[in-house]
Amino acid sequence: DLRTSDLCFPVVTLKIILYCKNTTLLLTPAQLRVVGPGHPVTATVGQDVVLPCHLSPQRDARSLDVRWIRDEFSETVHHYRNGEDLYGEQMEAYAGRTELVRDGLSAGSLDLRIMGLRPSDDGQYTCTVEEAHAYKEVIVELEVSATGADPHLSLGGYEAGGVRVLCRSAGWYPLPQLLWRDARGQHLPSVSQTHSQDQEGFFEIEGAVIVTGSVEGPLSCVVRNSRLQQEQESSLHIAAPFFHNAQPWMVALALVLVLLAVSIGLGVYLFRKQGKLAEQGWSAGRCSVGTPWVWSGAEPWPREVRRRRKGMFSRGSQRP
Repeated sequence: DLRTSDLCFPVVTLKIILYCKNTTLLLTPAQLRVVGPGHPVTATVGQDVVLPCHLSPQRDARSLDVRWIRDEFSETVHHYRNGEDLYGEQMEAYAGRTELVRDGLSAGSLDLRIMGLRPSDDGQYTCTVEEAHAYKEVIVELEVSATGADPHLSLGGYEAGGVRVLCRSAGWYPLPQLLWRDARGQHLPSVSQTHSQDQEGFFEIEGAVIVTGSVEGPLSCVVRNSRLQQEQESSLHIAAPFFHNAQPWMVALALVLVLLAVSIGLGVYLFRKQGKLAEQGWSAGRCSVGTPWVWSGAEPWPREVRRRRKGMFSRGSQRP
């Protein structure tokens, strides 16, 4: 009995060791983890960026199937398998702009480099690893930014008792903030604000503010990129005479005064003209009565003389 037990013990022990070894081989892919940076990756338009991703625990990744996917579209950004880059399923927007960083593959690094960043590259990416029956992934957030041009300020005319000022700036990503400040740094409310996006994805923003005479000093328009904490600023100083023209009652009063002056002038002119005509008529009548006039026979009788002469003869003919 003792010998039987002694003989069986090593056999049983050997079976347990083999079983443990097989279990370890099966669990290794399942324990594989893919780790990302844990925070958004930020970059500016036109730059190259590396999206970090690595295996944990560390192991050689050269024989794995690595795929970077654009999370929003579920399409392939870059595909690597067994030492080769596969471009058959790659999105057209990333053609010729991506590569898997090979230097760290043997150490489990799966970093993706994207070259010549565009506004459309902004968003989430998924780093995936597949081996046998194991599949792991992690999401990496890429924040793309661009700072636009200096704001352009212009006057839009008179409105609501003040002067309408416009501010426009283009070339921003993402959509920026537009703020108005007075000389003391106080914010002024915008009366309108619009934006548009061009084919390349850049934003143009435009805002308007009504400035009255109470605003002293220069007016500033500030356009800010909240991601980069960068801003562009332009200032404009509006002269005081602009605000006088902006007062409706002053414009109305000036118009009334002008019309009144024209009316008075016209009345004076007509009164003087009428006086001259009356004086000329009186002089003509006095000359015809008191001044003798001799008709030479060569020229026709004057109309006034003919009329009066006719009247005299007609009255004389009626007498008995």
